[in-house]
Amino acid sequence: MNSGKLVLVINFLTLILIILTGIFEINLFEKDTKIFVENLTKTKKAVESTNWQDAYENIKELNKNWESKKQMWAVFINHNEIDNITMYLRQSMEFIKHQDKTQAMASLAILEHYLIHISEIEKLKIENII
Repeated sequence: MNSGKLVLVINFLTLILIILTGIFEINLFEKDTKIFVENLTKTKKAVESTNWQDAYENIKELNKNWESKKQMWAVFINHNEIDNITMYLRQSMEFIKHQDKTQAMASLAILEHYLIHISEIEKLKIENII
């Protein structure tokens, strides 16, 4: 095999690897975000109804899920985004623990925004490519 064909094969295999990694990344974010948002929705409903015990259990579960997934997310996205999610998650936990409904709802809304925003910017769309 001459060097031109070898370079072509290596380039083709690299392209396939990049495409497969991209598909894995998109599926990972969509699946994880769906789980996070479902848990966040349960937490928000519990806070709205001032069911602080359920709210705290839900936010702890969300935190546990986040802690198990954030290292994988960090491979693909900006660390500032990871830090923002972690910060607002911890802030939300504290507001819920101290039963501050207004601050908890505001913090949960920002947390939801970050989670959905990351999932959206990682999707394969023309505006994300350009």
